[in-house]
Amino acid sequence: MANPGMGDLCIVIAGRSRPIPFLAPRQNRIVVPRLMALGARPAADYDNLLEIVFAALTRAHPSLSRHAFDNWPIATFELLDALATIARQTGLMSGARSAGSSAFCDEAPDWDAIIAQFVNFLPGTTPDYWEDALTVPRLEAMREEWRRHPPLTVMVASWLGYKPRPRDVDAAEELMRLFPDGQLRLN
Repeated sequence: MANPGMGDLCIVIAGRSRPIPFLAPRQNRIVVPRLMALGARPAADYDNLLEIVFAALTRAHPSLSRHAFDNWPIATFELLDALATIARQTGLMSGARSAGSSAFCDEAPDWDAIIAQFVNFLPGTTPDYWEDALTVPRLEAMREEWRRHPPLTVMVASWLGYKPRPRDVDAAEELMRLFPDGQLRLN
């Protein structure tokens, strides 16, 4: 179970109050796209509600199985009431968070790229660690720290005037260029 913290809020599901800490990428990968899709396909909304609530609950209760969750006596109004709290705990609400706005960013963040950046700038950590440990408030705090005190590699690259080459081909095209006959030959 995730350690309860000051950012934890609670939802009532199956008649019991349950904590919802700030969500990590493992949950946000599921929750954010489904929150953004609510209302777009009414027939899928109930399934999306279940996916959202289940994924959010796994942050504080990682051993919770989907089978057990699906057998809880959950009222639909509990799922709906939980949405605002879960949306807040994603940390991705845009603009007026303190005003209680439920507007999201236009698209979900690229968690793989964000995690790769953390692993790159924090040697000794792993993507699996950040998949569970990174929350949006931690991400914002780290980005502010990096803004104030950039990593040495970023400062050196800037000083040297390094600019990454633009990606003009996708990965499949690049592999075909490197291996035109589809075979790897070791000389």
